[in-house]
Amino acid sequence: MEILSPAGSPEALRAAVLSGADAVYFGASSFNARMNAANFSDDILGEKVRYCHERGVQCHSVLNTLITERELPSALETAKKLISAGVDALIVQDLGLAAELKKRTDLPLHASTQMTVHNLDGVLFAEQMGFDRVVLSREVSRKEMEYMAARSPIELEVFVHGALCMCYSGQCYMSSLIGGRSGNRGECAQPCRLPYKGGYRLSLKDLCLLKYYKELEAMGIVSLKIEGRMKSPEYVSAITAAYAAAKRGEAYSPETEAYLEGVFSRSGFTDGYYTDKIGEGMFGTRSETVQRVEIPVKEYPRLGLDVKISPKGEELLCTVVCGSCSADGVLPVSEAKTRATEVEEIRNAFGALGNTPYYLNTFDAVLPDRAFVPASAVKKLRRDLLDRLTEMRCLRTPSWREIPLSLEKGHGHGGRKDGFFLHPERIPDNVELDFLWLPLKAVTEHPQVLSRFAGRVGFVLPRILREEEKQSAERLVAAWKEQGVTEALCGNVGHLPFCFSHGLNPHGDFGLNVFNPATRDELLAKGLRDVTLSFELNGAQLRDLTTERTGVIVYGRLPFMIFRNCLKKTHGKEEYLTDRVGKSFLLTCSYGCRNELWNADRLWLGDKPIGKLGFRRFLFTDETKEEILRVLSAYEAGEGPSEQMTRGRF
Repeated sequence: MEILSPAGSPEALRAAVLSGADAVYFGASSFNARMNAANFSDDILGEKVRYCHERGVQCHSVLNTLITERELPSALETAKKLISAGVDALIVQDLGLAAELKKRTDLPLHASTQMTVHNLDGVLFAEQMGFDRVVLSREVSRKEMEYMAARSPIELEVFVHGALCMCYSGQCYMSSLIGGRSGNRGECAQPCRLPYKGGYRLSLKDLCLLKYYKELEAMGIVSLKIEGRMKSPEYVSAITAAYAAAKRGEAYSPETEAYLEGVFSRSGFTDGYYTDKIGEGMFGTRSETVQRVEIPVKEYPRLGLDVKISPKGEELLCTVVCGSCSADGVLPVSEAKTRATEVEEIRNAFGALGNTPYYLNTFDAVLPDRAFVPASAVKKLRRDLLDRLTEMRCLRTPSWREIPLSLEKGHGHGGRKDGFFLHPERIPDNVELDFLWLPLKAVTEHPQVLSRFAGRVGFVLPRILREEEKQSAERLVAAWKEQGVTEALCGNVGHLPFCFSHGLNPHGDFGLNVFNPATRDELLAKGLRDVTLSFELNGAQLRDLTTERTGVIVYGRLPFMIFRNCLKKTHGKEEYLTDRVGKSFLLTCSYGCRNELWNADRLWLGDKPIGKLGFRRFLFTDETKEEILRVLSAYEAGEGPSEQMTRGRF
């Protein structure tokens, strides 16, 4: 099982390697989710990759942000540079970028946690997209992890240590909409760490799963990921060393965890998601650092050598194997005039590896009677063989095919008007919309709405659908189908396999983060009927993507977060979270007893020229029937926004 450590700077990379990491992950100077980290410029990239490979450490590079159409050529050029430098894998969020990379390289692609893969259907979609590994959402429990690991056709990677976002990764838009710094673009301003009325209600403790190392290994998890590309080299060293020690077989001790708390934590650690014990105990704020950390200066001995020596004619044939690489050479041998060379002397000479990442694993030697082997020859051969092994292990054959980027321009038509209604009972009888989207539970909770709007209604699949919730969701889907409704709005990549296995017609919601035409076209090719464009795009970027099969949210409280922890005092009741300047953000219940946080101000694009689209969508959350009718009337009249409305990122 791989220990994967963060390398936000060259110094942190060195600290991770010397402390026992099996792999590191880092970003280039652009297109990564930690743009405020030091990262790696082009002029040192190859040097640092070589440093890792010499020591048997894999390099995973992140290209894990959403990419605009105009950025796609530059993102592909960055990928080409990373591959030329010898990286071993690319970590990607943007589906369009992933599709374009698959055309050009055979390098392994890892699906970023920003893709919000949290169930087996999401894993299966990633496999269909050509990903070799999935980084699961941090919210996945032990039971879910075990279930997926037993059935996954590709590798699974999980976060085991570091900061926890309140929101499911890839689904947080708060920083983007409040301050113009998008978490999906690597610029999160961390508004969740600020105080709100009632305290630090969105700030979680740091994660620590050190005590579960053996469990995770037994499950078949391939990689344990440590968060922290914004952290110091000392932090990286301490955390990496603790997990490397667990890999060596050292037993877990509470003292070790207490030491790590002193290095960095937020009121201690939590394992609440993993153990399914969520609640108030998961929340915390940054603690004072009290532990001093010394970064190792000696090499970490991670590369075992298997040495075999046997007679060959008048010489000794020596073969040294390290992993999948081997090298051989010959030693001169003659009849001893005084004292014969002992096998142990040759063993000691090969084991004198000094400050290198190598160690002697096995040694098997057969010497002729009365053999004399010069010690200087043994030492020289050892140096020569290790140099050759190092070169072999560092060898990478860049895989890149030059293919022109070809993106289709679409042309839309007038399009329909549709609306999402969080509360179906508030839909006016005379609402003038072409199509209505209702929560999944509406089929049993508000059956009269289905009959009132027969033929122009569909249901929204929960953006987060845990494995344990799938059976209840399937029963609700069956009830919709009995009413003749098969149109489903999908906000997660796992929804596509789910829809196709249940005979549904999938439509793409905002949670799919459609940011460029490559993503748009990939999802449509995968079977979506149409897609909702990301509301993080500005007006010009939206117009670049409009076709008859795309749509835009033009009104409503935009969703900020969806999270597994519950902040609400009363289930089913509308509540509000108030910030330091008095803004009140709507807090609602979502499927599976999750919470959703919505913007305090409503979006208004009724008077903005967006282009010809397939549809324009209204989000109705806490509006009354009368307010809904006024909104639709104002939209038809092309009116501008009221004082309490926002333009979002438009």
